[in-house]
Formats: sequence, structure tokens, C-alpha cells
Amino acid sequence: MIAYRTGVTCAFPRTEALIRATRDLDRQRISPADGEAAFRTAEAEVRAAEERIGLDVRTHGYLRWQDPFRPFTTLWEGVSAGPLTRFFETNAFYRRPVFTRPPVGGGGGLASWLPDGPRTRAIVPGPFTFASLSAFEYAPAAGRPPVVEVAEALGAELASVRPAPPAEVEFLEPMLAYAPPNGDGADVVEAYRRLAHALPRSRSLVWTYFGDGSRAMPLLRKLPVAGVGVDLFDTTAPRGAPLGERELGIGCLDSRTSLPEDVDGVAARIRELEKAWSPTGVALGPSPPLDLLPFDAAVAKLAVLPHLAEALRR
Repeated sequence: MIAYRTGVTCAFPRTEALIRATRDLDRQRISPADGEAAFRTAEAEVRAAEERIGLDVRTHGYLRWQDPFRPFTTLWEGVSAGPLTRFFETNAFYRRPVFTRPPVGGGGGLASWLPDGPRTRAIVPGPFTFASLSAFEYAPAAGRPPVVEVAEALGAELASVRPAPPAEVEFLEPMLAYAPPNGDGADVVEAYRRLAHALPRSRSLVWTYFGDGSRAMPLLRKLPVAGVGVDLFDTTAPRGAPLGERELGIGCLDSRTSLPEDVDGVAARIRELEKAWSPTGVALGPSPPLDLLPFDAAVAKLAVLPHLAEALRR
């Protein structure tokens, strides 16, 4: 019997109060202490919502991340936050990472960016998406494409988290579905081999969105990870071989609309994916990025997840 678990798979939207506070902090209308208090209040609201809903995996928000790459452009030497750039075809923006030399991770600073509380899942950009959305102003050495260099830095950074690396790491890889690599994707496979070597005790999940997960599935099956995730609403024709001993992540809450999902209709579509790919388990979550929605709308959508899991178990 397939096991189901629920959880947040991306950054949580900020509350209206936190949005106002961060704006005031940037304009020096409030003190850093008041800004920190606003963050802690909002993080407590996220924790309370996750507990009230009863999610199996809790992340506590990631509210301090201005975009998926900001901690690393802050922590790593030789990389900076560049121009403001539109994030795929959304109304969200990020600072494009600009690399002037190969990145080096492992300083332990990522721990301060991870939410307080049980760190059962760390959510970070995957190396292919990270490299694809960055600018490189140096010539990589032969045999060391940017995706591999970014993977090594990510692996070292995650491995340096204390008191221990995260038990589970979710690598966000929208680019694998949006614009898959040419050829057999050997560089991406090698990048994830480096990550597996750096994190031997961490369970890894690669989560795709903004594209048809079926297109990415041949490559996803090659990656040394415990699970792969797809966007239910963009994956229209599941096909291919079973996943083997892997969990299937399914983004089953559409963050592009605030309307709640129909449990029975979504459950029927999930069963189609299960039948096609025969996973060992299913992880249910929003189709990232959840922070495209207002805070209250995001909470209302997440409340559907336990009901959906129960419908699938029946």
C-alpha cells in the first residue's frame, strides 16, 4: 500500500504585517530589533498554521529568504546578487547571482538562514536551476561545468550545517521541467552524484514545476535521489517506466490561483500518476512557489492536504 505524507515544499508567503515591517525596515522607519520581532511573530504564525493543519513535514516558513538564491549570494565569496530579474513567467523577481570565480561553500553560515525548530526538510535551489538562472563571468575549468561547481558548493554548505546536516533536502528544479538540458543530461547526473557524496545521511528529493514533469522524468530517473516531484497541473500525460525505489512528489495545490482544489478531482489525477510510475510513496504539497499567494489564501489551500491524503488512502 502506498504511503502518503503532506508538507510545504517551498517558501511560505509573508504576512501583511511582515511585509509592512520589512518595507519600514528598508526605509529605516523601524529599528532592526523591531524588524526581528516582526519576523519572529510571522514565523510563529506559520508554525501554528502547519501544526493546526496537521502537516507531516513542517518547514516553518523560510520567510527570511528574499529569493531562493539570496543566502548563497550573501555567504559565498566570488558571487553577488546582481540585477533584479523576473522569476520565470510570474510576477515574482529575484536577484540574478553573478559568479566571478568558482563558488566555495562549507562555512556553516547556512544554519542561520534555516528556520528555527525541527529541521526535517531543508529547501534549496537545485544546481541545474541555480546555474541556469545565474551569470558566470569566468571560464570554468575543463570538465567542470557550472552545474557541477554549484552542486559541490551546495553540498559543502549543507554538509556544514550544525549540529547536523538536514535529514531531508528538497532541491527545487523548475528548470528541469521548463527547459530540460540538451542531450542525456550527464552534467546534471554528475552534479547530483556530487551532492549524494557530500550528504550521505540526508534524504534528497528533486522537485520540478513550471513544466510537464513527463519531459523531465527520463533524466529524473537517473539521479541518485530518494524521490522526484512534478507539478500535477502541468504534467498532462504521465508515461515511461516505474520510478523504482523512489517516492513521487506531487504538487497538487495550484499556487497560480487562490481557489481551493476539489479533493475528489485532484485525487483521481494523482491516481493516474501512481498507476503510470508506481512509486513507493507519495509526498503531497503545493506546486511551488506558494508565496505567489497571500498568506491567508496559502493557509486555506494547505488545509486541503490532509483531506486529500485521507481520500487517497481510502
